[in-house]
Amino acid sequence: MNSLAYIYLMRLKNGIKELIKKPAQLIYILFLLGLIIFSLTAGDNRSAETAFRDSAELTAMATALYIVMFLMTVHNGFSKGGAMFTMSDVNLVFPAPLSPSRVLFYGLFRQINTSLLLGLVILFQYGWLSNTYGVSVMVLLSLFLGYVATVFLGQVTAMTIYTLSSSDEGLRKRLHALVWILTALLVLYAGLYVWQFAGDGILSAAAAAANSLVARCFPVGGWLGWVFAASVSGTIFIPGLLAGLAWLALLVGLINISDRDWYEDVLKTAELTQSAVVAQRKGNLEAVPAKVRIGRTGLNKGWGADTFYYKHKIENRRGGLFLLNRSSLIFAVLIIIMSLFMREGGIAAIFAFATYMQLFTTVMGRINKELTIHFIYVVPEPPFAKLVQSLREMLPGALIEAVIIFIPVGFILGLGKADIATCVLARFSFALLFAAGNIIVERFWSGASKMLTIFLYFLIMVVLAAPGLILAVLASSNLMLISENVTVFLMMAIANIPVSFLVLFLCRNMLQHAELNY
Repeated sequence: MNSLAYIYLMRLKNGIKELIKKPAQLIYILFLLGLIIFSLTAGDNRSAETAFRDSAELTAMATALYIVMFLMTVHNGFSKGGAMFTMSDVNLVFPAPLSPSRVLFYGLFRQINTSLLLGLVILFQYGWLSNTYGVSVMVLLSLFLGYVATVFLGQVTAMTIYTLSSSDEGLRKRLHALVWILTALLVLYAGLYVWQFAGDGILSAAAAAANSLVARCFPVGGWLGWVFAASVSGTIFIPGLLAGLAWLALLVGLINISDRDWYEDVLKTAELTQSAVVAQRKGNLEAVPAKVRIGRTGLNKGWGADTFYYKHKIENRRGGLFLLNRSSLIFAVLIIIMSLFMREGGIAAIFAFATYMQLFTTVMGRINKELTIHFIYVVPEPPFAKLVQSLREMLPGALIEAVIIFIPVGFILGLGKADIATCVLARFSFALLFAAGNIIVERFWSGASKMLTIFLYFLIMVVLAAPGLILAVLASSNLMLISENVTVFLMMAIANIPVSFLVLFLCRNMLQHAELNY
């Protein structure tokens, strides 16, 4: 049997055995598949008289998503390359008597699997896409495949850039400048286009700019957006598809014909990935970037338990912008952009989408990283005081994130000041609630498998959010405070905050003993 095929099949076989030995992972996968099937079958609530929005908005969103994901992935090529190989590949495949080209195609084939997993979130969007734009399952699958192809080609591009420029600082700077220039030109073109045709409506002008020939000629993201647009409108897709295939062939050819030993270049990326995995197993969940903004050193403030608060403040200052990390800012911009297209569904649909995205930003909080290392447990302070001080740092960031999101969203939807204020309050209360859910998981299931932890986390969050949702539904039909939105969001906040504090009180002694099973 071909050696590379044997390795790939053995990895697949061992993965299946792992599911049998760990039923929690199998349950999680079945649960995920069930959610996907439910989303594809029960998400279509439209009627025959439903008026759909212009499909040009959908193709514009897809093109913008593809371009942004491609640029974000390519950016890694200037620092650490594409993560296409692991240390097991370095130890087993690289020393084998195989040609580098065959090993490269093996890595490309494996990267397709990773890209498929990253694109699963697209399949959960069928409900609102179908009800808003009337898309079919086949159109959703084409959107999914376009996202997968974007991530895949982005990883290959990142690897190519790193391979060709890792030993040439001048070439890397020129390529980096070229990427920024192309991006700036595209943004300038879109801005001028929207400014010129703003009389037709900003949203219509932005959609027209994203669907223009200039945007569709942008490397990879624009080409794949062209292909997706063809699946929606039935126009020709061959130019975009051919451009993508030609780009892949060009990248593979450059890697193979270059005199660079790309094994050595990929080795550094594999080592960085492996070191991050080892650090997570030891409890250090935050990888150190290549460049860190140090500024002033030392805590200067803090004594006892509140030392953790000032420590987290310094970490936030060094690793984020305006008290928010980059992921939170990206999610905030995404929610604001999505509100332009989801405004027909009202603030309830946008708030639900924003709350769903908040799950991921809350998981990346400092408290979750602190609980996995032993220092917080050995500090001779009351456990509850340490827990509260560790949670204290998230409050300003959660409030600022809510303000950044819902003030623009409120203007887009034409909401009143009271509606915006209660949206901010409800969003802030969900930050507390999600943090409480994290504490429950860490308190009772510390060290459990990642899949089981995620499954339990979502299940617990449904239980914790249920009182607020029930109270909001009951109040909306029996009580009216200024407006229905104010009533619903205020009731959610009134229920979420006490539930969060109750969880903190019940878990107040969780820092008394370290129950780490890593």
